[in-house]
Amino acid sequence: MISMTLTEILPSLQKLSHQEKIKAIQFLATELAQEAQNLATESLEYGEIDTELNFQPLNKKDMIEESKSALETYRRTGSGVKHEQVQKWANSLTIHNNNV
Repeated sequence: MISMTLTEILPSLQKLSHQEKIKAIQFLATELAQEAQNLATESLEYGEIDTELNFQPLNKKDMIEESKSALETYRRTGSGVKHEQVQKWANSLTIHNNNV
């Protein structure tokens, strides 16, 4: 697959007919919708946050077991993850989009 920058593509896009420009817009809109769908699907992965605050994927069965174990520990000890640790993890989340 050939990779081109927007600067390289723009002159060619400007030369397109009106109808071809509409088709290009439709193509890009479809591509963006598909990417958004893929991101939404990826965000539904099961997993846990490790001690280095990295997401570790788990299958559904393992995630259920981890959740049950965490709930049982909480019921037994009355303690869970400290707010500061959750806040640190949440603040570390970023969305990387290098294609803009």
